[in-house]
Amino acid sequence: MAGLTAAPEVLPGIPFARGLQEVAGAGFLLYVSTAIALLSIKLWFRLHGAGDRT
Repeated sequence: MAGLTAAPEVLPGIPFARGLQEVAGAGFLLYVSTAIALLSIKLWFRLHGAGDRT
C-alpha cells in the first residue's frame, strides 16, 4: 500500500492528465458560452421580430 501513496509528480502520465483536464475544462467553458450566446441571439431576434409580423 505504501507504493500507492507516492507523490503525484513521481507517477508517469500525471502532468499529461492534468493538461488534458485543463483543456477539457476550457473546451467545456467555450461550448457553454457559445450555446448561451446563440440562445440569447435567438431569443433577441424572437422578441424583436415578433412585432414586425403583425
